[in-house]
Amino acid sequence: RRAEAERDAVQQQLQQAIAERDQQHTASLEEQRQAEAERDAVQQQLQQAMAERDQQHVASLEEQRRAEAERDAVQEQLQQAMAERDEQHEALLGEQRRAEAERDAVQQQLQQ
Repeated sequence: RRAEAERDAVQQQLQQAIAERDQQHTASLEEQRQAEAERDAVQQQLQQAMAERDQQHVASLEEQRRAEAERDAVQEQLQQAMAERDEQHEALLGEQRRAEAERDAVQQQLQQ
């Protein structure tokens, strides 16, 4: 009877130990699932942040290209305007020289 009681006690301790181990195992699995879920959420946030950063970078590059194209167009217009002004200035100088030459010729004829 005593041996039976001891065996039952050992059996009960063993079952309790197994139940505790199962409980710990379940808790450990739950913790692991939770950690994985958190890691996945963080990963998703990171990917979203990277995608947004990439979009902003692309938009920034496009804005920069547009600004450079506008600047180049303005520069080209300015150079064209300066070239036209230089041509007009040369033409005016030419006319002025001709007018002075004609005036000098007329003055010379008058003096003769």
